[in-house]
Amino acid sequence: MPASRLGKWAAGLLGLQLFILLSATGTGAEKPGVCPQLPETADCVKECASDDQCKDNHKCCQAGCSFVCSTPNEKEGTCPSVDLPKLGLCEDQCKVDSQCPDNKKCCRNGCGKMTCTTPKF
Repeated sequence: MPASRLGKWAAGLLGLQLFILLSATGTGAEKPGVCPQLPETADCVKECASDDQCKDNHKCCQAGCSFVCSTPNEKEGTCPSVDLPKLGLCEDQCKVDSQCPDNKKCCRNGCGKMTCTTPKF
């Protein structure tokens, strides 16, 4: 392999290792809020590696194998776990916590869609 090609390959490998390290350690500035439960995407998009790479108040959140900038949840508590398949309204009723009344959070239901749910504390 020619030296110039080897250098490009090594630089690419180093960049990939740095990205993985930043993703795993979260060394970027942490923004307030909690990432919502995001649906998995078919393609592994790497839009960000840490919160500081996202504009405004958005956080770098995992969606399956992807990392995307997303509006954080602003309500306390965590979504209850759901063992699929169970009954549930098979359409999304919300995307973020702020669309839910009172202290309810936007969580996955038994149909795999998002709905306003009483959180666990």
